[in-house]
Amino acid sequence: MKFHIWIILSLFLSVTICNDGFTAGGKGNQAQLGKKLYVWHLDEGSGNKVKDATAGLEGEINGDIKWTDGILGKAVSMSGVVGKPQFIEVPNSNEIDIDAAITMMAWVFPDELPGGGQENKGTIFYKNSYYLQIEPGAGQLAYYFYDTTSPGYHISDGKIKAKEWSHVALVWDGSEARFYFNGEHDGKVIPQKGPGRSAPDRALKFGGEANACCPRFFQGSMDELMLANYALSEADIQKIINETLDVSARGRLTTTWANIKR
Repeated sequence: MKFHIWIILSLFLSVTICNDGFTAGGKGNQAQLGKKLYVWHLDEGSGNKVKDATAGLEGEINGDIKWTDGILGKAVSMSGVVGKPQFIEVPNSNEIDIDAAITMMAWVFPDELPGGGQENKGTIFYKNSYYLQIEPGAGQLAYYFYDTTSPGYHISDGKIKAKEWSHVALVWDGSEARFYFNGEHDGKVIPQKGPGRSAPDRALKFGGEANACCPRFFQGSMDELMLANYALSEADIQKIINETLDVSARGRLTTTWANIKR
């Protein structure tokens, strides 16, 4: 059911630290492909493959990742550590080579918040050129873009908690970036002009990164991973959350999304 819903939703939305291997000009930007939104529901429930519901972008499970119950349907549970990496890897493709406006969203359930130094960040999204992670400490989020006017890590004001589901989002419109927690902007606006850095030969990873410099892993459960090559509005994010949580509203998803004007 969700597969068909997200196929229709994406159609509506479309209409309306290494330096090697990077280039300029992402092939997955809105200017190249139009508005695109990809979602991994993680509802397979078995096996070692997961597939995006809109374009069929397939990810492969690496390591001993478990299937578990999610915020909606199934989810994955991760416990990767240095020497025993766990992540989902989506091979490099034009679709994920984004260096302009971008939205990264997920439902996350950390077993514990990461602590210690920067090597312990809890990775949610990782593409070498764009990151979304949980910062060690109090549950803040961190994101990273290369080659923008303000490169490097930027930290949210908002926080998530351990042992509960939270919806997190990072939205960048090419000029400013914003964090959202459970559909609400945390109040922080980060000026950041693009484009960023393109990485056409790099895979997208969920839940971990196996770089020799910084093997950082998420520990807990993830569900409903979403990537878009444009900036979703706060209203868009809230609609996704509300209709994910409200069972009675799911049958009306197509009507609701048809009314989103762009």
